[in-house]
Amino acid sequence: MKTKTALILLMITVFLSGCVIKSIHPFYTEKDLIFKKELTGIWMDNDSGTWNIEQHKTHDNIFGPSKNAPSYKITLTTEKGSSNFLAHLFQLGNQLYLDFYPTEYSCGPDMLDFHMISSHSLAKVSFSGGKIIISWYNEEWLRKLFEENRIRIAHEKSAYEMDATSDSPIQYILTASTDELQKFIIKYGNDPAAFGDKSTDYTFVLSRK
Repeated sequence: MKTKTALILLMITVFLSGCVIKSIHPFYTEKDLIFKKELTGIWMDNDSGTWNIEQHKTHDNIFGPSKNAPSYKITLTTEKGSSNFLAHLFQLGNQLYLDFYPTEYSCGPDMLDFHMISSHSLAKVSFSGGKIIISWYNEEWLRKLFEENRIRIAHEKSAYEMDATSDSPIQYILTASTDELQKFIIKYGNDPAAFGDKSTDYTFVLSRK
C-alpha cells in the first residue's frame, strides 16, 4: 500500500471513527523514557488489527552496527493496510504513556507529501492480565475544553479537508512546548472524559497472538 501521508494514516487507518489529539512537539523528554520488554511481541486488538511491536534499532552512522534504542517500532496491520510508527514509552507520575509518531512515507518525491506535516499522538498505557490497554486522548474532549474556555494551551485550528461532512470539521493541533504539554497531561490526565474506555474506538485491548 502506498502511503499518501503519515498524518492521514494516523488519522484514518488507526482511528476509523473519531479523532485523537495531535501535537507538533513530542509529549516526552529523554529523561522520561523507559523501556519495557513485555510490550514487545505480536498482538491482536479488539478490532481485529495486528500489532507487531519491536524494539527500535538505531545506527551511529550509515556503516555502523545497529544498537537497541529505548523506543519501539510498531507496525499496525488492518484490513485497510499497514502503518508504521515510532513509539516512545514514558512515565509521568505513576502513569505510563506512549507517544506515537508516524514513520511511513511514499518512496520518492511526491507533491502531496511535500505539503504534509507529521504529528505526535498520546495514549495512556496499562497492563492487565497479560493484556495491554492503550487509550488515546479524545479530541472531542479537548474541543469542549477550548470551547468552554477551560484551558489555555498553544494550538492551531485546521479544517478536516478529507471529511467535509463531519459534524466537527475543525481539528485542533497542539503547538505548545513539551514542558507545557506535560503540565497539561499531569493536570488533566485523570479526567475520566479525557480517554475512551473499552467500549469506544479510542481504546485498544491487545492480546498476544
